Amino acid sequence: MAGTLEAGIFPAGILSRLVMNNLGAWLTRSVGCAIGVLCSCSLGVFAQEAPSPVQQRVVALPDDTVKVFKLSDLCFEYRRKDVDSALWFGTKALELARALRFHKGEAQALNDLAIIHIDLSAFAEADSALHRALAIRKALHDDAGVGAVHNKLGNLYQAQLRLEEALAENRNALRIFERIGPPAKEALILSNIAILHFNLRQYEQALTDHRAAAEVRSAIGDSTGLAESEGNMANVLAALGDTAAALGAFKRAGDYFRSHELWREYAVQAQNEAGLRLAMGDAHKALALYAEALSIREKAADRKAIASSLTGLADASLALGRMNEALRTALRAMHMGRAVGATNELMQSYKLLARIHAQLDHADSTLFYHEHYASLRDSVFSADMGQRLADLQVRFGMERKEHVLQQQRADLGVKNLEIAELGRKAERRNFLLALTVGASGALGLIALSILQYQRRKARSAKDAAVIAEREAGLRAIVENTDSERQRIAADLHDGVGQLLTGLQYRIEAAAHGNERWTAMRSMAEEASREVRDIAHRMMPRSLGEHGLVPALSDMIGRSLTLPGMSHSFEHFGVEGRLPKNLETGVYRIAQELVNNIIKHARAQQVHVQLLRNKGALILIVEDDGVGFDPVATRNGLGMRNLHDRARVIHGQLEVERGKEKGTVATLRVPLIENSVR
Repeated sequence: MAGTLEAGIFPAGILSRLVMNNLGAWLTRSVGCAIGVLCSCSLGVFAQEAPSPVQQRVVALPDDTVKVFKLSDLCFEYRRKDVDSALWFGTKALELARALRFHKGEAQALNDLAIIHIDLSAFAEADSALHRALAIRKALHDDAGVGAVHNKLGNLYQAQLRLEEALAENRNALRIFERIGPPAKEALILSNIAILHFNLRQYEQALTDHRAAAEVRSAIGDSTGLAESEGNMANVLAALGDTAAALGAFKRAGDYFRSHELWREYAVQAQNEAGLRLAMGDAHKALALYAEALSIREKAADRKAIASSLTGLADASLALGRMNEALRTALRAMHMGRAVGATNELMQSYKLLARIHAQLDHADSTLFYHEHYASLRDSVFSADMGQRLADLQVRFGMERKEHVLQQQRADLGVKNLEIAELGRKAERRNFLLALTVGASGALGLIALSILQYQRRKARSAKDAAVIAEREAGLRAIVENTDSERQRIAADLHDGVGQLLTGLQYRIEAAAHGNERWTAMRSMAEEASREVRDIAHRMMPRSLGEHGLVPALSDMIGRSLTLPGMSHSFEHFGVEGRLPKNLETGVYRIAQELVNNIIKHARAQQVHVQLLRNKGALILIVEDDGVGFDPVATRNGLGMRNLHDRARVIHGQLEVERGKEKGTVATLRVPLIENSVR
């Protein structure tokens, strides 16, 4: 069902942000497998761990035609709340309708399931379901049902960007509803056709169709539909550059939906107006509208729409220079888009995160997110082109044309081979001539080159041996230091720690209310806690037992939870365990960098990132503190220790001033030398 336009392709220029961040519903999920979270169930089988209370109540109803429609209604109702439940209801409706030989109910269930499959970008399943539904509706001479299926096929082709085919299906539906009514359905199809013209950038025709839909709705007193037409026309007016008229139409539509408490429709208007405001440079107003739309959608638990609003909110925050707020919101949008399989929202969140990290001068994170954006965009494009080519092959007999082309290529290849053979013979003659002329000079040059090569090789071997000896010595020192740390930590925890714990219990047993003994017990308890903390800092058990990510998370939380300081820790693509020496080395470097921030930086915000990208492990530690003098600290003992640690694990550490203030430390460790276990 198409309502107020929440999607479209706007021309380049002032509305580029409106396209990319706020009007992506019809573009969403052009490929289902791109993010690996789409449902792979068939129409006939769907499994769920445990039935919900609603499912249990519906299952308990008598198996009749009323139950079929009830299940179908629940399938559509749960579409935006819980996709798994929606598929469960739709599948049960289909199974029951077939068992009862209730053909109308079967067609309805197929229709509702197709809508869910379109949402999930499972286009082949949606196409199959709709064509089966269409065959049933035609056999039943159900003209209204046939028109509804043509409408849904239009939605399917629109989601695949097959816009001309979508127009044809909607025109089929329009002819039916112009003949049989009701006018409200005719207006709805006109609105769909207008949206398709809009997406084809045929803006004048889109405006004409929207006005025709508005006239029908006005004639039948459909105020809500008229408000939807206002919102749709606002988007077209914005694309035509008439921003004043567009804002006026947005306001009229929004005022109506707000006054009638139609909050979902109002959220659509707020979202679209926010995109236009942002494109116009009014980021403050855009931020308020995005926040309002987000609040409404969170109450409705519409997770795909939430992801869209979060992306817009992050974009507005970025425009206002609120980098940390933009980063947090964009990460929420990414996680939400990934969770619900919203391809377009996920793609735009990746692109936005790349922009944010670019402004923060985080080169590695910028590359990381841009590559994810490009990969997802390319997969969308490839899947769409693959589908189109498959359709063309079926429709226009491309197989036969391809056979003719292959034969032509084969004939041409024979001729090319003959020409190439003649060319090779000529090249051989020229080569032999040149070889004869230059042989004497070449022999002298070869002898001289061999002598120089041998000298360089001997010198390089000597230098390599010295470097290898130094590196081995450095590695031995670091490994011995870590082993000694581990031994001392174990002694403290298992030796002194246990003695202090025993002393604490004995003092507690002897205290009997004596204040002096109670004070002694507190001192023993504090000493025991201090010993455990020292042991943990020297060699945390979580590093050996659980790995690098949990150990870093624990260390950062313990160290940076301080008054007046906020911190964050992000990690991407670092699943499973890494070699022990690599985990220990990265942990020690991160620990030393965090300690330096606490001691010297006077920072208010600290951000730590750990990610894997292109065969390398990358650690980024950034603060907004007082910064440092690179000349004064270059040869300091602490900095030399950090660089030595990095060299032992074949890594490279760069410590630079932040873009505005503070310090950014980046460690890159190739995982080829440190093979993952």
